[in-house]
Amino acid sequence: MSKAVLWTAKDAATATGGKTTGEWTVSGISIDSRKVTEGDLFIALKGPNFDGHKFAQAALDAGANAVMVEDTTGITDTDKVLVVDETMAALVRLGEAGRARSKAKIVAITGSVGKTGTKEALKYVLSQQAKTHASPASFNNHWGVPISLATLPTDAKYAVLEIGMNHPGEISPLVKMVKPSVALITTVVGAHTEFFKDEAEIATAKAEIFDGLDTDGSVILNRDNLHYFALARRAKELGLSNIKCFGTDAVANYRLFEANIVANGSAVRSRINGQDLEYFIGCPGEHWVLNSLAVLGCVDALGADTEQASRDLADVTPPAGRGETSTVNVPSGEGTFTLIDDAYNANPTSMMAGIKVLAQSKPAEGGRKIAILGDMRELGDDAVKMHADLYHPLSAMEIDRVYCVGPLMAELDKTLPEAMNAGHFETADAAIAPIKADIHAGDVVLVKGSLGIYVSKIVSALKSGGVVDAPTHPER
Repeated sequence: MSKAVLWTAKDAATATGGKTTGEWTVSGISIDSRKVTEGDLFIALKGPNFDGHKFAQAALDAGANAVMVEDTTGITDTDKVLVVDETMAALVRLGEAGRARSKAKIVAITGSVGKTGTKEALKYVLSQQAKTHASPASFNNHWGVPISLATLPTDAKYAVLEIGMNHPGEISPLVKMVKPSVALITTVVGAHTEFFKDEAEIATAKAEIFDGLDTDGSVILNRDNLHYFALARRAKELGLSNIKCFGTDAVANYRLFEANIVANGSAVRSRINGQDLEYFIGCPGEHWVLNSLAVLGCVDALGADTEQASRDLADVTPPAGRGETSTVNVPSGEGTFTLIDDAYNANPTSMMAGIKVLAQSKPAEGGRKIAILGDMRELGDDAVKMHADLYHPLSAMEIDRVYCVGPLMAELDKTLPEAMNAGHFETADAAIAPIKADIHAGDVVLVKGSLGIYVSKIVSALKSGGVVDAPTHPER
C-alpha cells in the first residue's frame, strides 16, 4: 500500500523558501541516510562533527524521493533536489508550515520523567477514536519537534508531541511552534540537575510549555508534585485559567483512589472529572498508574471519550527500553527468565520506579530479583551521593543481586553488602559475560541506566539466546 503524500515539490519549496526543478512528492522525512525509507525527503543537517550533505546521494540511492540541501555537490539526481539557504532553518519552516495547514488538536507533553511512555499511551488510546499522529521515539528537541510537525498528516484529528530540554529556554521556541490545545507536565524532579541550580529552576524551565497555549488552552499538572503550586501560579500569570490536575490528592480532577499492581500491569480505581472509572493498564508500576491518570486527563481536555480510553489502556504496554518485559531463554542453560528492559534512560526518580517494579515482581521457584544498574548521567555535584544512596531502596526492597555498571556506579558498589553485590564493571561490554553466566531459570532481571552508559547492549546480549514470549505492542 502506497504511503500518503506529505509534501509536493512545490509545497515544500514554498514552505521552506527553497528552490527545486523537480516534480517529486515525499511521504516521510529522514535526517539519517542509514534509516531512509522509500519515499522520504532526506534533510542534510549540519553540525560541529557531521555534515549530512556527504550522504545526500546515498539517501537517494536508498530510496529517498528527494533531498533538502544547501548545495548540490556530489548529487547526480539533480531533479530530486530542494536547495535551501540553511537546512536546519528550512526544517523549522517546514515544521511551521505543517502545523499551519493542520486542524489537529495537539497535546504537548514535557516533564522530568514519563514523557515518552505517556505520549505513547495517549497516542494509542486516541488512535482508537480518530486519526492520531505522534512524535516518533524521543523526537523532542530542536530538530525532532519540527520533523514531528512536518510529518503531521493533514487529516489527523489529534496529535501528541513530546518536548524535552536540558537547559533553560529550550522548550519555549518549540512549544510556540507546536501551538498545542493541551499542555501536560508529567512531573518535576531532579533530572538534568547538572545544568540547573535546583529543582525550582527545572520547574521554571518546564513551565515554558505554557508559552505555546492560547488563553483557552488546557493545562494538566501533577497535583502530588512538590512544584504543583509554582507551576499553576505561572500558568495563571500567563492568563491561563483552565488548569486541571491528576494524582492522589482529594482535589485532583483526575484522582487515584486505589491501584493493585501485578506482574503484567495495574488495576486502577479512579475518578475522572467526576466520573468513577475502573480500568486496567498493561504496564506495572506506580509511575504508570499516575501517568495513566494524566492520559485520561488529556483525553478529557480534548473532548474525546474517557470511558473508551480507559478500556483501551489495557492494551498499552511499556515501550522497548522503558519497562518492556519479556520472557527470555537462560543464556547458559535450560529454562527461561523474565527481563525488564528499562535501559533507555535513568535519573534517581525513574531508578526508584524501576527498582519498585523489580521488587514487586514474583520470580519463579528458585529465582532471584537481579538489578543491573548503569550510571545516571547529568546529575551535577550530587551525582556521587545519589549513586551511593541507591543502597537504601535496594536493601529495603530486598533485591537479591546488584550489578553496577559505569564509573559513577562504583559509588554504589562501595556501599552494597557482599551478599547483594554481584560486581562492578566500568563498561556494559565488560559486564555481559559475567551476567550471562550468572542468570538462572526463574530469575527476574531489571536493566536500567542512562542512555550514554549503553546498558542496552546488555539487554541485546541477554535476548540473543532467544525471546520466548515477546510483549505485544498495539499499533502506534
